[in-house]
Amino acid sequence: MYIYAKSSEVKFLTAECEEIIHFVQKELRDYFTFDTRLIGSGDKKLVTQNGENGPFDLDYNLIIQRDKKNLINDPKKIKSLFQNSFNKILKERYNGFKYASDSTSVLTIKLIDDGLKFSFDVAILIENNNGTYSRLVDDKTNGMQRYIWNKVPSSKNYREKLIEIKNNGYWNKFKERYLKHKNEHLRKNDGVKSFSIFLETLNEF
Repeated sequence: MYIYAKSSEVKFLTAECEEIIHFVQKELRDYFTFDTRLIGSGDKKLVTQNGENGPFDLDYNLIIQRDKKNLINDPKKIKSLFQNSFNKILKERYNGFKYASDSTSVLTIKLIDDGLKFSFDVAILIENNNGTYSRLVDDKTNGMQRYIWNKVPSSKNYREKLIEIKNNGYWNKFKERYLKHKNEHLRKNDGVKSFSIFLETLNEF
């Protein structure tokens, strides 16, 4: 059953993630400057875990601001630079955190402490001239592997609605309803993503 992760533990591990990312910023300063944004359940203060000892995760967007070596047309090289930098920092400075594994659209770093305890994902993005974003993706369609910039679909702006819910004193009720829906989907084992459950709850309010 899903419960909310302890805020103290979430706060501690958020600080750990951002410290690691800060070291990566320094490591890659000759190549890029980039902005760091906590997204997903961490940003919305809705981090959950399946059971008291279950793992939880955080998600970050790393948005490239300056490409000092003009590598924008070589996304494979960019992904490799970030992955190697994370692995170097983790090896030199952190015990328990495992190497950054490359998945379709993120690098995943896991904290192993007698089993999986925590993980965080980092996506690499660029801002387009029209204000939209593109994410670095490992595209494996048609039996091929290539690294491309994939435009991020824009979702409806939900932040104003969330602010209204908080301002009107419904935040605790919102959290109770969101957790209820997460457990309903867990029982159904229907694979519905957390963000979809969040929007489902938001629309009810």
